[in-house]
Amino acid sequence: MLWFLVVLLGVGTEAVTPGIKMKITLKGLDYGKQIGMEFLKFALLQLPIPDFRGSYSVPLVGQVEYAVTGFQVKTIDLGESLVAFAPSSRIKLSMGPAEAQVDGHWSVKVSLIHDSGTFKLSVGDMMLAVLVEVGWDGAGRLVVSPAGCSCLIGHLGITFHGGASWLYNIFTGALEHPLRQEFGNKLCKEIQNAVEALERKLQAIPESSHISSVADLDYSLVAPPLITEQNIELDLKGEFYSRLGHKEAPVPPAPFSLWEQNDCMLLLAFSDFVANSAAFVYYGAGALSWNLTDSTVPKKFPIHINTKIFKGLAPELLKRFPDTPMALQLFARRPPRLQTQPGTLQLLLPGAVQAYVLPNGTSAVPVFLLHVDAEASAQVFISGKNIGASLKLTNVSLTLAHSDVGPFLVDRMETLLYVALKSAILPRINRKLKEGFPLPTLPKTTLQDTAINIQEGFLVIATNVQYGA
Repeated sequence: MLWFLVVLLGVGTEAVTPGIKMKITLKGLDYGKQIGMEFLKFALLQLPIPDFRGSYSVPLVGQVEYAVTGFQVKTIDLGESLVAFAPSSRIKLSMGPAEAQVDGHWSVKVSLIHDSGTFKLSVGDMMLAVLVEVGWDGAGRLVVSPAGCSCLIGHLGITFHGGASWLYNIFTGALEHPLRQEFGNKLCKEIQNAVEALERKLQAIPESSHISSVADLDYSLVAPPLITEQNIELDLKGEFYSRLGHKEAPVPPAPFSLWEQNDCMLLLAFSDFVANSAAFVYYGAGALSWNLTDSTVPKKFPIHINTKIFKGLAPELLKRFPDTPMALQLFARRPPRLQTQPGTLQLLLPGAVQAYVLPNGTSAVPVFLLHVDAEASAQVFISGKNIGASLKLTNVSLTLAHSDVGPFLVDRMETLLYVALKSAILPRINRKLKEGFPLPTLPKTTLQDTAINIQEGFLVIATNVQYGA
């Protein structure tokens, strides 16, 4: 249970509308419990139990000094365990009836008599209940803290080996109560230590992820976790920022809600805002610009980029610059914009093409400027622990913004530009999108059985999680 929060949560001061939502379901909590119980069992096998030493006076015998040392937990069975969300920001775990066997050494001194041997301590019908508080620090990080632990031991028995029975029978009764108390206290202390170790790991998780030399992705918490009896829901900022400085996106995220879905462990939802904040950052950095010349387009590209390709489109251009190399600068006029509708993703690309001629020995000469409005459909996929996409061009429309070479037949140019975009520009974009962007998970986990559901304004990834794969 405790481990599961570390595995899944990628975790400022005022609450704002999130760009990313994460929901851990009961199925996910139960899987986390299974993994967590294995870690807990391993920790309990290493459980340190202090030595017991004491003395008291026995009539007709005199002063008795005893020591019980070298405790070692040999076996432990935690029994059945249940984990559940508890409204008011808690997770509760109960287990039992649990059993354990502990070995150790005993020694006793009565007057001039010394004796020693070994013992087996059996603990049975043990019931454990744990509460963990889940919250946030108000600055973007998830926090957990122990909220309660109780341990009731129904049976505790000691079997001694070696030595004289009349000696160890003298102090057997004196051991039962302190051993019950110490074993229960140590068990709860170990669980408290596990929660505190989890808290330290959560504090070490970065609040943002380095995406590229241009941008970082902020996925800090923007509100306290919402816990119901069915799930825990986290609201993450989900905004791209320039690495040169934080500047808020011009359009804030729109509110959206997640549905109940109990056949998966985890729901991850991304609003349009996440992609659009990335577009805003890359546009502001000048990264959405490409230059096309004969040397940069694929060799299989059927057309050479020179003034001859504009024969019949711009007669004055070919007349003034016959058979002259050209350069086309394609750039975004405004940030691209993602729009999601049920089952579909559409990307709107407001761009432009500035054309230059490259006369030998002279500087580039601007000749015309076209405004290009393109539309592309997107397919989203999960690769490992990254979310990626692939674009397919669906429409291109042109308008002539300026010409230094007279009239221009724009309609005929659309087909040529469509080929250029599809063959030279879109493959570059898709290569970058194929690399994907990291989802908020941690090492030693993989996502399995993922399904993507696209709704108006956001998309949802429903997935299971495998630890150690």
